[in-house]
Amino acid sequence: MTNSGLSPGYQYGAALLTSLLILLVLSLLAVASMQSVSLQERMVAAVRDGQIAREAAEYAAREAELRLENETVTLGDFGVKTGLYNKATAPDIYAATTWSNGSGSASIAATGFPTSELSVSPRYLIEHVGQVTNEELINNMAISNYSGGGAAPPEGFRIIAWSSGRTGQTRRIIEVYYGKGS
Repeated sequence: MTNSGLSPGYQYGAALLTSLLILLVLSLLAVASMQSVSLQERMVAAVRDGQIAREAAEYAAREAELRLENETVTLGDFGVKTGLYNKATAPDIYAATTWSNGSGSASIAATGFPTSELSVSPRYLIEHVGQVTNEELINNMAISNYSGGGAAPPEGFRIIAWSSGRTGQTRRIIEVYYGKGS
């Protein structure tokens, strides 16, 4: 056996110190990895919340289109009923009171969307913008029952739909222009 001149006690201390340093480095790597995973998990949750809010707002806009299409709303209702406005009289779409659930709300609650997915029901409002005579607008709008030619110009509507996500922290507002010919 060869003896390096060091007693066995010194060798064990060096191995312990080396092991502790390696454990410290591995612990730091594990903590940094956990923080990264936690941040990524929050980002994914925020994206999902935004997607749910957007889908609910699109659902509300489609419900408004169906109300116009099925003629459950008449031109005489605009300016008289809640959520139905004449041109340039719609409330501020960024104000919280416009989309509140209370009796003083300036919007209409959409029905049928699974409310278990949302903190509050999606809402919409419809603004009657008048007859659409610009041919470019007519070509770019979703207009039902309009063949052009000698028919009267279609009536134009601006639909604004709002929804929050599951947590209530995410909000989405979409705007749709809709035309209805006679």
